[in-house]
Order: sequence, then C-alpha cells, then structure tokens
Amino acid sequence: MKAPRSINLDGSTVLIRPIQSDDRELLARMFERLSADSRRARFRGRDDVLSEEDLDYLTDVDQYRHDALVAIDSATHDAVGVARYVRLPGRRELAEVAVEVIDDWQRRGVATALLVELTERARAAGVSEYTAIVSPDNEVMVDVLGRLGAEFVRDGDEGAEYLIDLAGEGITERLRRSIET
Repeated sequence: MKAPRSINLDGSTVLIRPIQSDDRELLARMFERLSADSRRARFRGRDDVLSEEDLDYLTDVDQYRHDALVAIDSATHDAVGVARYVRLPGRRELAEVAVEVIDDWQRRGVATALLVELTERARAAGVSEYTAIVSPDNEVMVDVLGRLGAEFVRDGDEGAEYLIDLAGEGITERLRRSIET
C-alpha cells in the first residue's frame, strides 16, 4: 500500500490516503457536511443519511476491484473529499469512477488531487477506462467531462453515461486541466 501523501492547497494541507474499514464514522460525518445539492449530484438523488449497508460498501475496499481514497483536512482531521473506482463485472479494464468533495472545499483542487492519485492506482491495476454516470443537472461535472475528452455513451435512468480513456499518455495532465479550469 502506498504511503499517505500530504498535498498543499491554497494554504491548507490535506492528507490523501486509502480508505480503511474503520473510516465509517469519518465518511458518515463527511456525508452530513455535504449540501443537499451535492448529495443529490453525487449519490444520484439520495439526500438523506447513509445506512449501515452504505457504510459497509463505502469502506469495504480491496484496492484492486474497488479502490477508494479519502482527503483529510490536516487541521481538523475531517474528511473533505473521496474518490473511488469500482471495476465492472466481466470487464476488469473498465471501472466506474465517482468523486465527492464537501461544498466548503470545492474549487480548491481536492477533486484534482484525488483523481490524479486514484487514476495512477487504477492504471497500475490494469484499468484502462473509467465510466462515469452523471445526473443531467450536474452541469459542473458534465462540463469537466467534456473538457477531459470523455465520450458520451448514452442517457439512462440514473443519468448520462460517459467513457474516459486512461490508456493514453497525458491523462494526469488532462485531469488537472479539466478540473482546475
């Protein structure tokens, strides 16, 4: 397992590390700090509380089939963001990716830092494409995906599906440019 990394963002420091099974309370508190709009955008309509089953799923990562990273504010020790991928059954090279950042920390580079590190881990594990399902009213992510060069696949019941090629060179730079712009 790769050692946690400290990242400086606009004068604040976050620690990025893999999610662990004992992070249930940390993730539950982070979910409570998300605005209702952010919850709906990330969890596709859910804006209530995380169930015990949800917390089991979110913390049961094997760092291969299901990998997740958490960004923790070094000053408060609170989680401020999470990025994860889950490989799709039957297609080990394809993984669904998702990111959430609490509202107070959005537009500060947390999502970029998490996605860059997660993508390095995904590529090392053999993932060559991400799929992302985005609510049509999540205009920020739709715009980011467009700038990233994601390919629109289809509209579905849960939102629009996009494919992101990780195999090509320069994915890290594209991620940084697409999210920071």
